Amino acid sequence: MSKGWYPVIDYEKCTECGVCFEKCPYGVYVLVENKPVVMEPENCIHGCRGCQKLCPAGAIDYVGTAGSTCGCDCSCNC
Repeated sequence: MSKGWYPVIDYEKCTECGVCFEKCPYGVYVLVENKPVVMEPENCIHGCRGCQKLCPAGAIDYVGTAGSTCGCDCSCNC
């Protein structure tokens, strides 16, 4: 789990489709009034970009991206 890597949602782009919430196996997101919210950022796996790749609106970026490449052992296929 990571303390310096987690997703950030651009709500100007977010369409509230919920795919990030549905597909994240680590419980990073919760839905609040149908809007995904990063509630458990420390649960994110460093380097995982699974939710970003699934987001049809391109609304997800990450804090801690400098020099990060996917090297995670999660099931995100990033």
